[in-house]
Amino acid sequence: MDWIESVRSYIKVVEEGSFNAAALVLNTSGSAISKRINWLEERVGVQLLTRTTRSVHQTDAGILFYQRARLQLDQWQHLVDETRAINQTPTGLLKIGATLAVGSKFIIQYLDEFLVTYPKIKVQLITTLPGQVPESNIDVFISRELEQLNTFSYKSTPLFEHHSGFFASKEYIEKKGMPANLNDLKRHNMLIWGERPVREVKLSNGKRITLRGNFATTNPEALFHAAKRGMGILLTSKQMLRDDIQSGNLVAVLPEFTTDHTLVNAYYPTLDYEHTRTQLFIKYLKSKLS
Repeated sequence: MDWIESVRSYIKVVEEGSFNAAALVLNTSGSAISKRINWLEERVGVQLLTRTTRSVHQTDAGILFYQRARLQLDQWQHLVDETRAINQTPTGLLKIGATLAVGSKFIIQYLDEFLVTYPKIKVQLITTLPGQVPESNIDVFISRELEQLNTFSYKSTPLFEHHSGFFASKEYIEKKGMPANLNDLKRHNMLIWGERPVREVKLSNGKRITLRGNFATTNPEALFHAAKRGMGILLTSKQMLRDDIQSGNLVAVLPEFTTDHTLVNAYYPTLDYEHTRTQLFIKYLKSKLS
């Protein structure tokens, strides 16, 4: 019996919830999966799963084994992919993490060309909540600066300076007029990122202003769609709106005023070796952003 094959089978049983579901994913039979798990438990010397006629559950030892085994299996696959890449085209799965807004409005703009450039690389995009620390099995995490991140476990490299500005659709400007100054914003409808339709922000000149409107959401796609529909003025980073600005769907409003100044970094795990895929993606992003 093969160690890696058995460990992979155990991971799939846990993730899929049953022997038969794991067998379907691995293109084998439920009985073959059962034999592998039994063999694995004999070699490890503890019971990893409790079985009933309807379900399987992890033991405490099984939970620990799953967490460590999944990480080790990922690292093993990375090693195989890195070794192949020495004399071949870079290959394997690249796991990219980002907040929902960064993932859906920024990273997605660059993935198509990257995947065409490196056709043997596959990408899995995993989104998180703002400020959430990335999972341990992420290859690269794109985010604003994360103060709570363990700097011993992760390295970082800056990608670009993030700042937010005001944007609106041409239709909205035609109906409501272009604001001439900050005081004019008081008579305009602001589209608010958050849980309440009011938000206070600090501008680059140090002045604080209160934004008010009739629509607030923590869903970035809904917010950007509302701006393109002419519902109001949006405060966001121009990097998120590249295509809409180029196409003329959205135009800058009071471009001399910005807020939310911070760096956006690429974070990646501190390992004995650096994955070719990760470094290629970071280098590719930097070349596009320059």
